Amino acid sequence: MGIVFGKTGVSEPAYDVITVQKGYEIRSYGPRVAITTPCDLDNTSFMSLASYIGVTRSPQNTKSESISMTAPVVKSPSPPGGIGGPPTMSFILPAKYDKVEKAPAPTDPNVAVVALPPAYGAVSSFSGRCGPSVAASRHEDLLAMLGSDGVQAGGAKWELWQYNPPFTIPWMRRNEVFVELSREQAEGIKERAGGGEE
Repeated sequence: MGIVFGKTGVSEPAYDVITVQKGYEIRSYGPRVAITTPCDLDNTSFMSLASYIGVTRSPQNTKSESISMTAPVVKSPSPPGGIGGPPTMSFILPAKYDKVEKAPAPTDPNVAVVALPPAYGAVSSFSGRCGPSVAASRHEDLLAMLGSDGVQAGGAKWELWQYNPPFTIPWMRRNEVFVELSREQAEGIKERAGGGEE
């Protein structure tokens, strides 16, 4: 019942809050390991990732190792690492998989295990249902807020992060848009805001 009301009970990647601004916050993340697959318009990409960790059946990895579900589910217009290509969907693996070599290899050729480097970014949180058009609108809103704070990030990598299952009550859903920033951009926003959280 808790999942319906927004409480997922799953782990999330650790992060530090650099500063809190009106409408968004700046975070820093350490290195992470994720599984990723090309993102489609149906449920195939999610099921490919879920099958790897063993959510619905025997884990589809070379060790048949069950892996805990984490949040968020990451949807990216470009693959993790910022290399051009098709949209992707990713799961961040639990913290114990701190190197790619520690994660079992996928048996599905469309699923890859990838290393995500440390990252700084601006994050805007919101509730409700979130399809592609809503995500794009929220992304534009975040870019506008960053612009008002002296950072132009129109060409930066961005992602939609979704934390809840689809059957969660819409207004209890947690969604976030992440826009990647350089360390200098992140620290610049903090300095212009007075050096601390509001």
